[in-house]
Amino acid sequence: MLSDSPSHYGSITRCLHWLIAILVILQLTSVFFNILWEGNVYSQGVVQWHTTIGVGILALMAIRTLWAISQLRHRPEHRGALQKVAIWGHALMYLVLLLMPLSGMASTWGSGYGISVFDTAYWTDADVPWAAAFGQIHVPLSWFLSTLVTGHIVMAGYHRLIRRDDTLHRMIGR
Repeated sequence: MLSDSPSHYGSITRCLHWLIAILVILQLTSVFFNILWEGNVYSQGVVQWHTTIGVGILALMAIRTLWAISQLRHRPEHRGALQKVAIWGHALMYLVLLLMPLSGMASTWGSGYGISVFDTAYWTDADVPWAAAFGQIHVPLSWFLSTLVTGHIVMAGYHRLIRRDDTLHRMIGR
């Protein structure tokens, strides 16, 4: 089934979730591995695609956000304090996943570099101070996103191992 339901997420939601998750983990791990071990092969292989992957995440998150809004009435009701925290946590993660690529693109564009997607540079030779200033939130956001992703994974484990409910199965599928 393509659409979400009270019992499970539809295939579109699941596909977008896992594709974005893979891309985000690829981005974050390559940067953090480079901090720990500068010049490692993994980070060097991914860094050349960093902007392209970021633009891909932005496009997928725009689609996912619109899709999630269209599916709100199909999803189960959220009750209780923990559910309210989960709603706010997801909303915050969506916001950060939209701001991360925007701030990264603003940083490179505002500093006079083009935004390279699949080795093609767009908007080259720009020097836009406000964009460079906005781009300064990119690194702090990466740490905040890492915290949100870690919390998301921990809570999925909590639902599976402690509460023993079907929350994780709803996103994995049947």
